[in-house]
Amino acid sequence: MSQANVIAGATSNTTWYTDKAEIVTGANPVTYNVYAVALPPLTYTTTVTTTNTSATVSTAGTVNIPVGAGIAGTGIPGSTTVVAYNPGVSITLSANATANGTITATVTPAAVGNLYSVAPQVPANSREQIYVGAGNKLTIIGGNSTAQEIGTASSAIYGVNALNA
Repeated sequence: MSQANVIAGATSNTTWYTDKAEIVTGANPVTYNVYAVALPPLTYTTTVTTTNTSATVSTAGTVNIPVGAGIAGTGIPGSTTVVAYNPGVSITLSANATANGTITATVTPAAVGNLYSVAPQVPANSREQIYVGAGNKLTIIGGNSTAQEIGTASSAIYGVNALNA
């Protein structure tokens, strides 16, 4: 990073290069959110047994398969996602299987998304340091504020990239 981000006013999905930000507000409060990026590698495989026209496939695998993850393989329709998972027993799909058989399925977890379900607020005329995570995206709603990068780059995609270097 040659120069740290300094953002005056609102910003939307600005890639952050350090783990923390400091938000300073003027006469008006602002809200913010952090969009966490998915960390590579994202895909992994598991063995499942499909039954034609059934949305439930059996599995002996006990890897964590998150609800909302994409799942693909022979006999699994395109754009199918995981609706429910019972480790070592079954995976419920968003679409019915189109074939019978034991296959290797590829699972692709969805991006993490916003860190906060309700956007936190920084009060008027105040200063607050927040976690963003290097590689994540910061959104600030409201004007009359300044956000600045502080700290180092050790999390999100930067931690993974450093391990793969």
